[in-house]
Order: sequence, then C-alpha cells, then structure tokens
Amino acid sequence: MAESNNSRLTTEERVFLIKTFYKTDNKSETSRRFQEKFGRAVKRDTIANLIYRFEITGSCEDLPRCGRPKSVCNSENRQIVEDGFTSSPRKSTRRASQELGISQTSIVRLLHDVHLKPYRPHLLHSLNEDDYDRRVEFSQIFQQLCNEDATFPEKIIWSDEATFKLNGQVNRHNSVYWVHENPHEILQKEVNAVGVTVWIGVSASGLVGPFFFEGTVTGDSYVSMLNNNFLPSVENWPLGEMWFQQDGAPPHYSIAARNWLNDKFPNRWIGRRGSIEYPPRSPDLTPPDFFLWGVLKNSVYAKKPRTKDQLVAVIMNTCTEISEDLCRSVCYSVVRRTAKCIEEGGQHFEHLLR
Repeated sequence: MAESNNSRLTTEERVFLIKTFYKTDNKSETSRRFQEKFGRAVKRDTIANLIYRFEITGSCEDLPRCGRPKSVCNSENRQIVEDGFTSSPRKSTRRASQELGISQTSIVRLLHDVHLKPYRPHLLHSLNEDDYDRRVEFSQIFQQLCNEDATFPEKIIWSDEATFKLNGQVNRHNSVYWVHENPHEILQKEVNAVGVTVWIGVSASGLVGPFFFEGTVTGDSYVSMLNNNFLPSVENWPLGEMWFQQDGAPPHYSIAARNWLNDKFPNRWIGRRGSIEYPPRSPDLTPPDFFLWGVLKNSVYAKKPRTKDQLVAVIMNTCTEISEDLCRSVCYSVVRRTAKCIEEGGQHFEHLLR
C-alpha cells in the first residue's frame, strides 16, 4: 500500500492526524486510524514532523512558498530553528533536518546565523573541599623548583596505571549542546572496567614502558614491576638526578613501595607521603592523565582490537608512535598548568587554558 509523506498530505489529512494524535497521544494508533479512514499508510516520523511543526508555527500547513525559493535561510526559518534549539538544546542537526524538512547543511547555517554554537561537555574529576589548598601547595612547590632550575620538568618521570577494555569509551562527540553561551556541562562516568592493566611513565626523554600486570595490582606486584621492568628500561638514565612521581593509589602507598622509592629516589619522589606530597584527585596536573591515556585510548579503541593479545599489541605499537619531542612538550606544559592552578585557587582550570 502506498505510503504518505508530509509534503503530500492534504489539509484535511493533516488536521485529522493532529486531532487524532492529541486524542490518543500515540503515533502508532494515530497511523492506524489514518489508514482506516484514508486507505493509505503514514509514517510515524511524518506524524512527529507534522506535530513538531504545528507546535512551533501553530499551523498544519507548510511554510508559504512562492515558486522555488533562492534559499531556506530566511528570517522565518531562522526563528523556527532558534526556537526549536532553545527548547531542545541537545537536539542533533540531523534530527532537526528530519523534523523541519530542511537539509542538515542549511540547519547548521541557520544555527550560525542566530549565533548558536555547539558545546560538548567536558569530563571533569570531582574535588573535595580540602583539595584546593593541597593543589595550590603542590603547584607552588613545583613552580619554586622550576624557578631554581629551569630544566626541572626534564627530571621527572610521571607514572600511572590505566585499564584498557575491549569495549569502547566515552564518546562526547554525540553529546552536543546548541546554545548562545557555553553551559560547561559535565559528564560523569563510573570507572569499574576490567581488562588489561598497563603502567607507563612519561618523561621529557620519552615514554617508559608500557608494562602490563596480570591480575589486580598490589604493593608487591607494583614493586616487582619497578625492579624487573622499570629499572632495566632506565639503566642508562641519570637516576641520581631524577624525580619519580606517582599518585596515591593503595599499591603505591604500600610500605614496600615507599621503601623502594626512598631507596632508589631518596628525597626525590612525588606522591602520597613522598618528598613532595602529590594532591589527590588532580589528573589535570599529571601528564599520564591529562595527555597520555586520552591519546592512547582514542587510538587503541579506533583500531577495535577483539582479543586481549590484540589489545596488548595495539597498546605497545601505539606507544612507539608517541615521539620524544611530544613528551618533552607535555612535561613542560605542567609549568603552565601549575601556574594556572595557583591563579584559580586550586579549582578546575583546564577549560581556561588556551
């Protein structure tokens, strides 16, 4: 049976659809009754488009046309688009195109004309009340050491572990807000992933690792990795002049791990109860968090590994593609980040970086 569409509906049919939908509040039932009355089918999307246009314009008719218009980017469509996105800022341009019968390219042009901009939410870590002072204190110490030695950023190995899964990641590209001003929306994601756990160090001389853990990371397995994997990888480095950074994860805070660091990096390690106290919940201050894991996961997940062995291989190959020059630049960027952290009183600052 022939299928109707919005442009071929008569005024009588449009009025029937609108009245029936508001009586039933059900597009499927409206479609069924339409077919019984008029002997032809109508899509649910056609009904949705008709209702949307009726609620926006107050009319069941299409916008008036005088021959073939030169452009759909007229004042009337601008107003319709602005009203539609003002009431539904999460609406996609594709959906708006379907609803209004305007090409997606024209929708984007109309949004630009009414000064609506797309903003994607940032993933931000939460901060406790006492975190602000700790973040400022760490940043001030870091700035002081840089003032005393301009090459200090080259002498730190920033380290961390992360878990890689075989199934995807947070995709913010599909979360767009069309509004006049940035709403600074935040997405929160629970991290209880299982998969491959990898340790990597970031330094101005390049990456150290990756090294993989079997099972849960413990204080003993962490120290074992440092002895058996980390030390052989940096045996030609001037460790007597270098600093080691880690966060306050339980394996890092174990007595065995702290004894190891006090032995290998006496008075030169950053972490929980270290020579310099590293503030908790501060991924915006450490290169593995604000740089490495995002770059690695975007690249690794794009290759869609299907097995654990493939996942490990892709991680290792991707690490070789990260250059020493890039690592050096990232390590020096901590100078700017700590300065901004001080300026903002320990609050979030990444959205202010340019």
